[in-house]
Amino acid sequence: MLVINLFCCNVLARQVPRLIKEYIEEVSTQLKMVCDSDSDELPLEEKLAFMHETRHAFGRTALLLSGGASLGSFHVGVVKTLVEHKLLPRIISGSSVGSIMCSIVATRSWPELESFFEEWHSLKFFDQMGGIFPVVKRILTQGAVHDIRHLQVLLRNLTSNLTFQEAYDMTGRILVTVCSPRKHEPPRCLNYLTSPHVLIWSAVTASCAFPGLFEAQELMAKDRFGQTIPFHAPFLLGIEERTVAPTRRWRDGSLESDLPMKQLKELFNVNHFIVSQANPHIAPLLRLKEIVRAYGGSLAAKVCQIVSPCCILFVEFVLFPLTMQIYFLLDMLPIHVKHKDISSFTYSCHMTCLPTYQEW
Repeated sequence: MLVINLFCCNVLARQVPRLIKEYIEEVSTQLKMVCDSDSDELPLEEKLAFMHETRHAFGRTALLLSGGASLGSFHVGVVKTLVEHKLLPRIISGSSVGSIMCSIVATRSWPELESFFEEWHSLKFFDQMGGIFPVVKRILTQGAVHDIRHLQVLLRNLTSNLTFQEAYDMTGRILVTVCSPRKHEPPRCLNYLTSPHVLIWSAVTASCAFPGLFEAQELMAKDRFGQTIPFHAPFLLGIEERTVAPTRRWRDGSLESDLPMKQLKELFNVNHFIVSQANPHIAPLLRLKEIVRAYGGSLAAKVCQIVSPCCILFVEFVLFPLTMQIYFLLDMLPIHVKHKDISSFTYSCHMTCLPTYQEW
């Protein structure tokens, strides 16, 4: 129902089919009838059980914010619109720059969230690069162009140094952040179920640590006394093992899983996705596909369905082959990410919000 209402609010979206509208209205009417029933044959316990089963059958809606570097500010407008219409999903996932907006949303109540958009433009998440000598020094010592400490301090204040579990208990929203270990392992979806004691600011800075731009980060967590400690895998439980264990560093997970739809389906029964796509090499192609589908007829839509993945592959493997080879040589791209994996990535879903480029 959330996706249908959001479509109706967007004047640029295609018209929702009449049968779908009638179906949603009929289901809503029946649910209200069950809820308002005063019959003794339907006690409160059975009503609650019925509603839980119905919610499980309907599934849930999640908001996914992609990467996109400086274009990630587009996510602010998407979240602001959803908040204004009271349509913000409880499950919010972000990778790279999208995780910054997710962390802000997941750690604020409704009144705080509504007032936040009045002052967000004054925030500077990334500091200036400085002169050529500081940049060269960072590249030689850290292997990165930018210093991430400014982002860490700002996120620590914005998220009130909360963990995933504390943020969920306070707001009821589920925050999912995508990041990857530096070794050749698949990306992880950090949330209140898989990593409840990890500090949100630490996970977000790790998700923003794109290879070459920022140094890979060590995840931090809270112990039972509220002290900040390094986060280790669950199998390293002994104190002696923790002291001898090597530092485990994490980096941006959008290279392998920009939109973790499969993981969200398995973890939280999500079957409707709202995607805010800001990647500069993907958004223009998706917008072109939408225009062709809207005005080109059924044949043009079928042709676009075939041509669009080819255009994405062209961008990934023809325009940037040198970049990909450099990533492999410098051990920046995981070895399990093959061409067939990247070509099978999903960049859009049930509703996709795309930025409009214009001259300032």
